[in-house]
Amino acid sequence: MNVLNMWQEQLSKLPALGAQTLCDGKTALVIVDMVNGFLTEGVLSSPRAASVLPAVERLLQFAKNNHIPAIAFADCHAEDCIEFRSFPPHCIRGTHESEIAPSLQQIGGYELIEKNSTNGFLTPAFQDCLHRSAWERVVVCGVCTDICVMQFVLSLKTFCNQQNRGMEIVLPVNAVETYDAPGHDAEFLQAAALQIMQQAGVTLVKGVDHNG
Repeated sequence: MNVLNMWQEQLSKLPALGAQTLCDGKTALVIVDMVNGFLTEGVLSSPRAASVLPAVERLLQFAKNNHIPAIAFADCHAEDCIEFRSFPPHCIRGTHESEIAPSLQQIGGYELIEKNSTNGFLTPAFQDCLHRSAWERVVVCGVCTDICVMQFVLSLKTFCNQQNRGMEIVLPVNAVETYDAPGHDAEFLQAAALQIMQQAGVTLVKGVDHNG
């Protein structure tokens, strides 16, 4: 058995997190880049990324029903964004690509934060939320695992370490995903990103059990 298969077997044995655990008044939900431009249209859209939408919908609905604060990052760029030197133009402000998936918009109950880079942690709006909050747990979901999700999670984790702030960061594996493309092997990068985050102290769970 190769290393990738061994890690995937370990992931399959992760426990689920009981949803009621999140109803402690000290938990927040962060949704990363569940926008049309990564799910259903545009050069960076991917059916693989879109596959986690049902899990994210359930998390958001549960958060709304139980008054758990939720933040939704949305990639949203100017036409001359410097990021386009590294990635093809995508999610340009004012286009359908930059909008949160319609099913999540219908659920609502989240604070929308637009971001101009891969790392939502750096946005002034999130910094304001973080410094005002008394969160002790943040559940993170969305896309893409090895780019925007991982950059946000590692930034949040290292910030908390620097501040000696004991915040738990929880990643439901069934609610994060990446994309397949030439030079971007989704199976490998998904596994590698999850392992990097776990080694940094992030709690991986199989998913959130809405019956528990």
